[in-house]
Amino acid sequence: MDGNPNPLDLNKMKDIVRQESAKMNLRSFSVEGESAFTLALALSAAVKKIFYEKSGTVFSNEPKLEKKLITQFVHRMRVDAMEKFNATTAFSVVQFAANDETLEKQAYLITLVVYLEQKFLPEFLRLLQYPYIDSDDETEVKDGCGTLCNLIAGQYKREITALGYKDLMMSPFENYINTAADGVGIPNGATEKFELSFEVEGSKRLVVEMMTLSMLPKGSSPAKTGTKKILVIDDDPTFVKTIEPFLRSQGFEVIVAYDGREGIAQLKEKPNLIILDLQMPNMDGYEFITAMKEVQGGKQIPVIILTAKAGLSDILKMEGIREYMIKPFQPDALLKSIQRYI
Repeated sequence: MDGNPNPLDLNKMKDIVRQESAKMNLRSFSVEGESAFTLALALSAAVKKIFYEKSGTVFSNEPKLEKKLITQFVHRMRVDAMEKFNATTAFSVVQFAANDETLEKQAYLITLVVYLEQKFLPEFLRLLQYPYIDSDDETEVKDGCGTLCNLIAGQYKREITALGYKDLMMSPFENYINTAADGVGIPNGATEKFELSFEVEGSKRLVVEMMTLSMLPKGSSPAKTGTKKILVIDDDPTFVKTIEPFLRSQGFEVIVAYDGREGIAQLKEKPNLIILDLQMPNMDGYEFITAMKEVQGGKQIPVIILTAKAGLSDILKMEGIREYMIKPFQPDALLKSIQRYI
């Protein structure tokens, strides 16, 4: 086996990232675009975590993530909630700001809007172990939607803090049916939003929108973990651009390889742990594990499989594999797994 694969072609990788970004209508290589995309993925993780932890509910498919233009209304966003479901729709709004003062001045950093078709709201709250509400009672519907919005916003706040951002102040929720007469407050100057659509039993049942403009303020640096190194091996540049800043924010040194052959070459850096994808070109994750055993001899580096492919319990029987997790990663769960092994 060739131990010296071709060096990484950075220009080629940039082209790949631009192509992937274009598919999702992201602003290629803009700091704000990359930051916003990471924040959108954290929002997806927050929603899925809430429903799974509260009721064991798993959505039918991965949420559909779209980037859309905002319809402006005197520095606020127009909302026609019936466009989401073509039926009477409740929606609630929460904003985040850096501190109490900027929150009072409406200098928002993030706005979240949660939409639910009115007739399905009681069922969603039942899943989350809340008392039954009357879907024909407008006051109960608004309060129920606000409760769900508050729950999502609180979990989202924890997710972005885990990514290394400052702990933000969260506004009280505002509740509406179908439309907000004066629009809703958004970060000043925002022109685009991320929309996440979640399916239950194959039908769209929940929509969450996120608007942000600037890079969020970073939190205080976490306690350093010494010289602990993590080798990330994954051929998806967008995923790498999500997980690498998260790991660095937790004090780890991060080494990146975009396939198994590059991963073998990077073993010379003596990583303390490896995060490995399975489906990659040139040398996939299975082949990497076999080759690593030959290169390392008796030494076993802990490996966490992080992949989009489910049903891999047999992989844990392979020597060195500690755990496997399904993408997109949950920041808290991944950090706990890492801390168990290094």
